[in-house]
This record gives sequence, structure tokens and C-alpha cells, in this order.
Amino acid sequence: MTVTVKRLARGHQFTDRRDPIRPLVVEVAKDAQARLTARLRVAAGRVLGDARLLWAIVGIVAIERIIAELPVFLPAGADAFQFILSGQLALTHPGSIYPNSAALIAAGHPWTITWPPPQILLAIPFALLPQPAGVWIWVVTDGVLAATGLFWLYRAIDLRGKSLLPLYCLVILCFSPLFEDVRLGQRGGPLLFLAGAAMVTVRSHPALAGALTGIGTSIKFYPAALAMAVKPRQWMRFSGALAGVATTVLAVSFIPFGSPIQYITGVLLPVAKGSAGTTRDCFQNSTPLLFSRLLGGASFSELNSSGVWTSVTLVPWHLTSAAAVLTYVTIAAVVGSAAWAGWRSGWAQPYSMSLAFSLGALVPGDVYTYQFIALMPLTLVLFMKAVEQRRWWIVGVVAGAVWIFVSSPCTLVVPGLWTIAGLAVFGAAVAGAARFKEPTVRG
Repeated sequence: MTVTVKRLARGHQFTDRRDPIRPLVVEVAKDAQARLTARLRVAAGRVLGDARLLWAIVGIVAIERIIAELPVFLPAGADAFQFILSGQLALTHPGSIYPNSAALIAAGHPWTITWPPPQILLAIPFALLPQPAGVWIWVVTDGVLAATGLFWLYRAIDLRGKSLLPLYCLVILCFSPLFEDVRLGQRGGPLLFLAGAAMVTVRSHPALAGALTGIGTSIKFYPAALAMAVKPRQWMRFSGALAGVATTVLAVSFIPFGSPIQYITGVLLPVAKGSAGTTRDCFQNSTPLLFSRLLGGASFSELNSSGVWTSVTLVPWHLTSAAAVLTYVTIAAVVGSAAWAGWRSGWAQPYSMSLAFSLGALVPGDVYTYQFIALMPLTLVLFMKAVEQRRWWIVGVVAGAVWIFVSSPCTLVVPGLWTIAGLAVFGAAVAGAARFKEPTVRG
């Protein structure tokens, strides 16, 4: 009796393992937690399963997106104007484009025509139109191509359920890199178009998918990474078509513009080298920049409340060696993980190809807001499959990343949050690789 009273006085009546009440309390707590979790899952299922509610939300978000984009759509300095200018120069003095660009870059002016000839040729039909109508028609074309590519991606994912299409559209509306690409007249639309077409055809026609990827590689080099995302028995046909088409398109397109060696040595490499020594702004974010700013003490510029560009440094220390090591380790891990996850999933599509496509946003040293469009297929594939399989922790990770992408990186506490969000989506996709494995068909 005395011992029991002492235990009660000290508040230890539930800490003694021999106390018969403790297991009962623990069991009741676990039961309550299980019932709460079950109710939350049911509630989430009801919300995500109500197609009418989801379409209403899509409508509201679409209106908000239009209101937000209209004031900043196609500004005076948009890339579309220089893109169309390159097409006009190709019609009159194609051989002077890259020598002029090389001279400007050598003089410290990198903002010139630096893209490869296939992009210039793409601009010619729009350069023939009256201006600025040609610029606007290109912007519309870019948006239509992006929408078509996303439609093909939806077909490739092969989703079942009436409520999944509005969720797919909702993620698209919240993914700001897509709208950054369209409003500036960039070339993400053709890349999504070609990547989506490759993802929907690779199972049955790997050579066609490789040819489509080869065209994309001639426009921007990173789609070549899709070669690491196909089944071994399809790899030769896919990679052969990719290499053959990309080499042919680049070789033929260089004919009116001069030597490719001149382009590489006078334009491509100097731009990359010069960019490494300049101060970036808050619109430029990448894996190397993330570590250089958080560990290396690198500065970046952003607009202050008065509309003046000012230099900002996030940390007082300058651990440049640590930043460099972490950069190389992270990039190696990302590339290796993409290959491993493709193998782990049985080269499931479009999962494997979207994972490889995302390297275009996670590996380069300079990634502008519109270039994060390379993460869009992976974000959509991962989110939709997670909803379909009711993997709510993955849904939460992707939703958090998309919520970050809604805001401009310059309005966030740390601009590198865009890169962190991209790495989080990539990491969640790699972690769930086995769940994308397609069932083996026998017979």
C-alpha cells in the first residue's frame, strides 16, 4: 500500500511496465489514431473522387491563372522577339549570325543568339509573317504544342477514373514553369510535344520514339538522356534512331550557318564559361547554384521594393570546396538514381522517360524559371499514379512542390526552393520506383 501511494504521488502510475492499465491506455490510443487515419483517408478519397467539385476548382484556378498572367504576358524583352529575329536573319544573312554572336560574347554581351541552327530554322516560318503578329502566332503555337504533348502524356500514363483528368489539369494550371515558357515565347512547347509523343509510342514503336527524341535533342541537348530510360531489348532501335536523326538534323541545319566547330568554340563554350563567372539573379536556380549560395556564400541579384536590382548573400561563410563536392556528388547521385530507378521499375513508361527528362532541370549549371518545364512530365506522372494508388505521402510531397512552383522564385525566402522542390519530386519518384513496374504479360 505504501509503495503504491508513493508511485501515485510521483506520477509514475503509468510508467511501470507491470501496471495493467498501461497496455489498455496504449491500445485505446492506437485505436483512436487508426480511426482518425481511416477517416482522413475516406475524406481525401471523397474529395479527390468528386469530379464536379474538382472541375469547379479547376475553373477557379484557371481564371486566377489568366488574371495573373495577362499583365506580364509577352513583355517587351521577351525571348520570342529575339527568336523571331534569328529567323529573319536566317533569311537574309545566315552566315553572319554566329560570327556576330561570337563577337558580342567576346565583348561581354552574352544576351544574343546562342541556340543551335534547328531552333533558328524553327523560327523562319514565323519570321515570314507580318510583325508583331508572327511573334504572337509563335507564342500561341508554343502553347498548343505544349498542350498536345501533355495530352499525349496523359494517354501514356493510362489513367482510369473520371476524377483523375481534372486533377491532371489542376496540376498543369499550378505548374508555373509551363506558363513562364509560353508567356516568354520559349521553346518548351516543341520539347513537350516531342517528349510526349515519344513516351506514348516507345512501347510499340521504339525506333519512332527514338527519332522523335532525336529531333528534340537537336533543339535542346538534354532530351538525349531519354536513351537511358528504355528497355534493353528496345535500346538499340531507340538509341540508333535518336543518334541518327539528331546527327542528321544538326549536320544539315548547320550548312547555311557555318562550321559547327565555330559555333562550339565561339558561342557555346564561351557562354558556358562566362556564365560561370557572373552573378546570377533570383530567376536562375539550379543544383550547383543551390549549394554555391547556401555553402559557398555566392551572391545573387534581386529586385528590392524600389525596383532596383541589389546583390543578396544568404550566408556569411564561403565553403566553396564543400559546395563543389556536394554539387558533383548530388548530380552523380541524380543521374545514377535515374538509371537505377528505370531498371527497378522494369523500364516502366512513361515513368522512366519522364525521370530521365527531368535531368534537364536538375543537372545544368544555369536553369531559368521556364527551363524547369523539364520537371513537368515527372511531376504529373508521379502525382497521378500516387493518387491512383492512394500513396498519400507522395501526393503530399508533390503537392508541396507544386505549391512552391506556384510562386516566383524571387518572392520566396530562398530562390533555391524551386531546385529543392524539384529534387524532392525526383527523390519521391525514385523511392517509389518499384510501384511503377508494369505487370508481366504471359502467353
